[in-house]
Amino acid sequence: MNLEQETRRGYTISKEMKKVWALEMEILKKLLEVCEKHHLRAWADGGTLLGTVRDHGFMPWDDDIDIAMLRDDYDKLVEVAREEFKPPFFFQNGYTDTFWNGFSKLRMDGTAGITRKSYRFNFHQGIFIDIFPYDAIPEEAGASDQLNIKGKRMRLELFNYWGGDVSPCHPIELLTAIRDKWHVRLKGPRKIYKEMEDLYRQYKISDHRFVACSAFIYDLPHFKRDKHWYDETIYLPFEDMMMPVPGGYDSILRTQYGDYMTPVHSGSYHGNFLALDTERSYKELLPTVRKEHRWDDWKHRWNMIKKITSL
Repeated sequence: MNLEQETRRGYTISKEMKKVWALEMEILKKLLEVCEKHHLRAWADGGTLLGTVRDHGFMPWDDDIDIAMLRDDYDKLVEVAREEFKPPFFFQNGYTDTFWNGFSKLRMDGTAGITRKSYRFNFHQGIFIDIFPYDAIPEEAGASDQLNIKGKRMRLELFNYWGGDVSPCHPIELLTAIRDKWHVRLKGPRKIYKEMEDLYRQYKISDHRFVACSAFIYDLPHFKRDKHWYDETIYLPFEDMMMPVPGGYDSILRTQYGDYMTPVHSGSYHGNFLALDTERSYKELLPTVRKEHRWDDWKHRWNMIKKITSL
């Protein structure tokens, strides 16, 4: 792709961001190569799907690539990942790293994609693309809410076990964090991660009409999809390649964004990147990033203390 600075929709895209986009596309092409080899279906999702349909590439202010897979195909990808993704690629989830989210990332060694949400942790933080598994959603009243509550509880246990966001200020938060650490230590983080995935696997796509990604089940009105929207795969231009998208992309985008052809500049889901570098490793940059933001945790603790004492 063209790596020179350019302006799209009045938004300037730097050479550095173009390099990031090019690297993310390299990661994506590797993923799609593996999916094709093993007859697995994968589609552009979220902002990547929107950018494909509306901009024929990245949205000008986008910084990553999102991919969706139905659960069965996703699980097969996880099975073959160790053999298929050799360095410099790293397939990251709760089985391969200190990671609590119920989806996977395909990362690139020797690069840095450090976000405000991740810089305190020690897991792999190279530039990445997201791979989201979609599971069946039960139609029974309240069932999806219970699914969300249980899954969120398991993610929080793993989150607290691996260090959490900041040291808890409230006694209840502290006791919860201690309980979570001991519970995970006794059972093992990999086992709890599998139990979390099994929680969502319990509903078979063949038996239900709707699907959603567990990461966004809390907001079903915007992330609930009819499984038949994924019956067909078509290919649309995306920068200098052809991107697989679901045949029902229009319904998906209208559900999530409404009038999706009207551009809206929104913030990054990742909480903004603190370091984004295609040539230097996160291992090199993490100490500097942590030093630069060492006061953030203390500010957060102080604000929490003021909030609690004012109750």
